[in-house]
Amino acid sequence: MQDKMMELLLLEQQKQEVQRVLATNEKTAEFGLTLTEEDVRELMICRKQTLQEQRRVEFGGGILPALIEAFCDSSYLEQHEYVETLEALQETFYLFKNESADNLTDQELLTFMREQFDGICFGSVEYLADTCLERFARAIRSGYRRYTATGGRGEYEELSEEKRWDYEVYMAVIRELFDWSSGE
Repeated sequence: MQDKMMELLLLEQQKQEVQRVLATNEKTAEFGLTLTEEDVRELMICRKQTLQEQRRVEFGGGILPALIEAFCDSSYLEQHEYVETLEALQETFYLFKNESADNLTDQELLTFMREQFDGICFGSVEYLADTCLERFARAIRSGYRRYTATGGRGEYEELSEEKRWDYEVYMAVIRELFDWSSGE
């Protein structure tokens, strides 16, 4: 009897979660992004697997609605790869909740992820995870806490190890190339 009751409660919770995620279509449709019920179920299966792999337990509806809300207006999301990108972002989110030793709030992590995804990562979840988030999590584990004042915004430049191009240097090189090509 108790097993049946628990099973019914879990089914109802799943239905509610599917409806919460499908409700995000109201906002995402304006960006050309929508999910079907089948897509949502696939994302929920992915979430369950990721939570098991990361040895995490989650109460409530999961991060997916907040993740969709944070990323839906990114110019790097396209309908034909929307579900796959959400799966990768969801996996990355849970991985780096662990990697940051849960020192980040969900919103701080989502803010950092989105800023890097649209900025330095040019829409690459792989670069986001392997470079930006790896460095951010390493810094957090070492005691870095500035992100608490910024909510996760504007943090990567301090952690970046790559040299970025400089407009003045770029223009000097262009001038040199132009001078060289004109025979001077």
